[in-house]
Amino acid sequence: MSLALLGLPLGFILLFQASNWLVDSAKRTALLLGVSPFVVGITIVAFGSSSPEAALALMASTSPDVILGNIVGSNIANIGLVVGLTAIVYPLAIRFDTVKFEVWVMLAASVLLTLMAASGDLDLVEGIVLLALMAAFIYVVYRLSKRDPLREVVDETLMSEDPGRLGPNLAIMAVSLALLVLGAQVFVLGAVALADALQVPELVIGLVVVAIGTSLPELSISLAAAWKRETEIVLSNIIGSNIFNALFVMGLAALSATIAVPAAMLRLDLLVMLALSVILLILIRVRGGISRRGGLVFAFIYFAYLLILFV
Repeated sequence: MSLALLGLPLGFILLFQASNWLVDSAKRTALLLGVSPFVVGITIVAFGSSSPEAALALMASTSPDVILGNIVGSNIANIGLVVGLTAIVYPLAIRFDTVKFEVWVMLAASVLLTLMAASGDLDLVEGIVLLALMAAFIYVVYRLSKRDPLREVVDETLMSEDPGRLGPNLAIMAVSLALLVLGAQVFVLGAVALADALQVPELVIGLVVVAIGTSLPELSISLAAAWKRETEIVLSNIIGSNIFNALFVMGLAALSATIAVPAAMLRLDLLVMLALSVILLILIRVRGGISRRGGLVFAFIYFAYLLILFV
C-alpha cells in the first residue's frame, strides 16, 4: 500500500516537469510550422493531454462504466477544476474571434454526446460518426489558421527566439507527452490505492478519482502556461481536450464496445458538463476570457458537483 501511495507525489513531479517542456516546445513548433500557438494547443497539445483518456478508452470492453464516467468526468474537471484553478492563479484572456469556431464545436460535441447517451447506449455506428467529426474538426481548424489573420498570435518574445529545428522540438513534445501520460497513470494508481484504503465506492473512483487523474495533464499544462502568461494555450488546450474527449475518445470507446449509459448520468453528470460548457462560451464571448471571479465560480460549481456525488 505504501509503495502505491508514492504514486501521488511522483505523478505530480512528472506532470509538472513534462508540462513545462511541452509548453515551450509547442510554442517553438508553432513558429516552425508557420501556425499560431493557439492552433498547436487546440490540436497537438490537446490530443496529447487527452492521451490518458484515450488509453483507457481502448479498455472499454472490460470496464465500460468507468470509461464513460472518465470521459464525462474529465470534461467536467477540465472546465470546473482546471479552468477554475488556473484563472484564480492568473486571469485568462482570449479574443472570441480567434476561438469562436472551436468553442462552438466544444458545445456542439457536448450536446451531441448527451443526445447519443439519451438513447441508452453508444454503439459502433455512433463511434464512427464521432471519429469522422473529429477528423473534420482538425481539417477545418488547420484551414482556418491559414486564412484567418486573427488566429496568428503575436508573440514578440517567441519571434525573437531561435526556435531550433523541427525534429528536436517534436522529439521533446513526444517525450513530454509520454511523461505526462506516465505521470497521470502513476498518480491514478496512487489515488486508487488511497481510495481503496478509505473504502470509497468504485463509482466515485470512476467519476472523480480517475477523471481528475486523467485531467492532471490539462491542469499541469494550464498552470505552467498561465505562469508563463501564455493564456491562449491554456484555453485552447482545455477547449481542444474537451472536443477530443467527446469525439475522439468516446468514438474509440464506442468502437471497442457498446457503452451502456446509466440513467443517473443523464440526470446529473451530462447536465453539469453541458452547463459548464455554456458558461465557458458565454464568458469568452461577453467577457473576453475568465477572470479570477469567473475562476472562483467554476471551482465552486465543480466542488458542489463533487459534494452531490458523495452525498
